[in-house]
Amino acid sequence: MVTGESRMGRHAVGVSILNYNSAALTRTAVASILEKTDPALDFRILVVENGSSSAGRISPEEWSDARVQVVTSRINLGFAGGHQFALQFIRARYYFFFNNDAYFVNDVLRALFDFMDACPDVGLATGRCLGADGGERPSFDYLPGLLRSLVGSGILRRIHPARYPDRHARYERPIDVPMVTGSALFVRGDLLESLGGLDTGFFLYCEEEDLARRVRTAGQRICFVPGACFCHLGGGSMPVQLALRKEFYLSFLYYLRKHHGALYTLGFWGFLLAKLFSRALRQKDSWALWWFVIRGAPMRESLRFRQQMN
Repeated sequence: MVTGESRMGRHAVGVSILNYNSAALTRTAVASILEKTDPALDFRILVVENGSSSAGRISPEEWSDARVQVVTSRINLGFAGGHQFALQFIRARYYFFFNNDAYFVNDVLRALFDFMDACPDVGLATGRCLGADGGERPSFDYLPGLLRSLVGSGILRRIHPARYPDRHARYERPIDVPMVTGSALFVRGDLLESLGGLDTGFFLYCEEEDLARRVRTAGQRICFVPGACFCHLGGGSMPVQLALRKEFYLSFLYYLRKHHGALYTLGFWGFLLAKLFSRALRQKDSWALWWFVIRGAPMRESLRFRQQMN
């Protein structure tokens, strides 16, 4: 008997995975889902070939399993754009955005599906994360804020322990958290659709912060579910470079403007400039980043506009 069956033309879970020049990692991620997931759960996997070069590209004929479909974009749409593209090809009660440089340790889909079905006031969740060495890695975080940047999350956790749960503690039961990792986002389908999906104004960073704020504004909880476990290798698609560091600040300032307004953003911008100036005095390669931020992190310099169609 199939459990978590389709309702009104929807699959139980739609999984979206982006491939960008890392086909071997994507194959491992997909294989782990097919191997670990309860076959009675009605799920589908959408692999987005996200503008890879020929060497790292995934072919539409990669899998013969009917539960896996490959769709192709000629350009790199980024994180939000790539997953939003996948949503055009599937309708599901829950959507799961999963990094291709990660794999399932246990039946993540079943654990998160059962939890969310039992808790209709939860809109967003994730599971327990392990690193490449098998050690625990935090899979939830706190939303960014100027006060947190000034005094530190440790002090805020002492003042408001419920609002700042210990990221490094070992939990045996689900807990409410401020936001969850972008490497494994399990979100209620009708909620995500009512929000218009992911904000494609973000190219590579801050998508999970933005989604968490919108989920909470909609009156839904966000939870960490330790019964679901995955391993995140990290850094599978891109090396860390100045262009990516610029992309972070571009997204971060966009996030501040969207959710906090001009005055708050101006104050945070000044804090960032002071912090980057101090760092640049010790690391000469940080001057370029400081200059980028002082110019307001212009959108025209985003990586999304520095690519050609494949």
